[in-house]
Amino acid sequence: MINRFCRCFLICCMALPLIAQSDQPSKPAPPAVTQGDAVTREKQLFEADQKHDMDKINSIVADDFVDIARDGGMIGKPALLKEIPTITMVSYSQSNWDFDSMGPFAYSISYDSDATILQDNKQVHSQNHLNSVWIYRDGRWQMLLHSRGGSSSK
Repeated sequence: MINRFCRCFLICCMALPLIAQSDQPSKPAPPAVTQGDAVTREKQLFEADQKHDMDKINSIVADDFVDIARDGGMIGKPALLKEIPTITMVSYSQSNWDFDSMGPFAYSISYDSDATILQDNKQVHSQNHLNSVWIYRDGRWQMLLHSRGGSSSK
């Protein structure tokens, strides 16, 4: 009798989460993203960076954002927000865009970047292949991941 009760209890424990999930409404998918939409978002981030528009950057970058450098070093959103005001972006260009949808709630975009920055009174020129992953969360698109690869193909 106890053995049957235990089996019944275990089956109920495994089935209840599945039943509860099916009762929850599915979240509506955002409008489909095009490469043009993705390019616009990346450019908005660079423009905000150049202007030191920290409110805009804060709204674009996800709270659990990760930026991965060429050497494997990583920083999160707090470090990024602290670093940006110390850098002046003198000029930049972006080219060779490649967009990949990962379903209705995520996409990745890659491109070549050519930038000149001023940091610690030193001008630095950098060419990188950049990759970003964006997710749709809390009713808005947010950059979750940004990485720098090797030199761009320019």
